Amino acid sequence: MACQRSASTPPAGQRVVSLTPSGTEIVAALGATDQLVGVDDYSKFPESVQQLPKVGSFMAPNLEAIVRLRPTLVVVDDIHGKTAGALRDAGVTAVECPMHDLADVKSCLRTIGTRLERPAAADAAIASIDRALDAAAAKKPAHHPKVLAVIDREPHGLGSITAAGPGSWVDELLAVTGGDNVLAASGTRYPKITSEEVLRAQPDVILDLSYQAEVAPWNGLDVPAVRDHRVRALSSDPLSHPSPRIGEALDDLAGALK
Repeated sequence: MACQRSASTPPAGQRVVSLTPSGTEIVAALGATDQLVGVDDYSKFPESVQQLPKVGSFMAPNLEAIVRLRPTLVVVDDIHGKTAGALRDAGVTAVECPMHDLADVKSCLRTIGTRLERPAAADAAIASIDRALDAAAAKKPAHHPKVLAVIDREPHGLGSITAAGPGSWVDELLAVTGGDNVLAASGTRYPKITSEEVLRAQPDVILDLSYQAEVAPWNGLDVPAVRDHRVRALSSDPLSHPSPRIGEALDDLAGALK
């Protein structure tokens, strides 16, 4: 089944499917939301994409659902190698856009901007990101709190904690806003840690960014963040994944560190 667009088809006629919230927001930032015909289960920004057909989760894309939408371009992450290969076998163009950090956001804007023939929109989005970074850095406080940013954990408990390590999206934004990541020396981007390791780290601030973000599970720990009431349950969509919404993510993070 060949779904490639012909050379005579204008970019405005492209049918784009995104397999990640980050990819969906990249397309939106390029002003091409109207070209999206399907998104993953977790894409919810901009609001209009919530009405689009869903093509499975980040970890389990539904190949049949994707092909059924007759896409000319599918935006995939680096975890989607098998799906990307199957799409190419079906005649569908799959463009890999790994999304882990700020550099990836800019690179993906350029890559998809080129594919959709919107290089000026990509340049404008990147310039906006740079302005937001400069503005946040200018407001960085003199005192840098030690911060633990938790990405995931067990519901209502402190088991299976996954945190933001060096090179992660949140780690980069912490550096911009003036937070010192207590896991800066970790060798992995998203280390799994125990509550005992939290005790040893003695964070001044704990950011609970997990799906069920809440303060209560942390209250039994003897760390400055708990004693000083600086455990933040932060349900921030712009912080949950790399995207062009840098300004909102930085504002949410800076507010949580106060």
